[in-house]
Amino acid sequence: MRLRIGLVLLVLLLPCVNVQAHTPNVMMSILKADGPAPADIVETAGFVEGDGVKFKMSDTANNSSMRVSIDLDRDGVFNESSDYFSSWMVYDCQYDDNGTLLNSDCIESVVFYFNGSNGSGTYNYQVEKMVNDSHTNFWINTIFVGLDNHEEPGLPNVGECFGAGCEEVGVGSDDDDNQNRKYISILMVISAVGLIGVAISLIFEKPEYEEKQYLEQE
Repeated sequence: MRLRIGLVLLVLLLPCVNVQAHTPNVMMSILKADGPAPADIVETAGFVEGDGVKFKMSDTANNSSMRVSIDLDRDGVFNESSDYFSSWMVYDCQYDDNGTLLNSDCIESVVFYFNGSNGSGTYNYQVEKMVNDSHTNFWINTIFVGLDNHEEPGLPNVGECFGAGCEEVGVGSDDDDNQNRKYISILMVISAVGLIGVAISLIFEKPEYEEKQYLEQE
């Protein structure tokens, strides 16, 4: 019985220690003969920090190749020393009967994730096209990366006023909100440790109690 109670407490504990994390999504960008589709990743696309873009070559013209560069430092210049440059991609790589690339340098698609220092904001990206090793076209478009916000819509943040009379009450500053969230996180950790201790004690209490009863009967 006590073991079951301990397991129930552990199950109840999981929501307290769970940290919401954004599962990365990957958006597809098809590199066609007349440029990438979609051309731009706009704000309404729901693309946020941690997500990635998969650029896939789809131009079937003979001897065509494309590459993508992203202006990560947003200085308006595509520079290989500070920005992202993909390898040159082709439409169809050759494989042997075992599914192994005949040319290990052959690439049909690349994926770039916006995370770390490459967070929210609007980035320019360039698609270059070559045919028979000569540049023929290039396109410059934009990618909008939104904030990865886990707060539930419609619920007040810590420090915010809600209900009657809120028009007269000022909203707390961002520093106050951050401080309050920090205290809540600390309290959640303390509660989690306490629940773990209770669960462990309940699990081991029954064997000790049965051993004591046995000794008294002797």
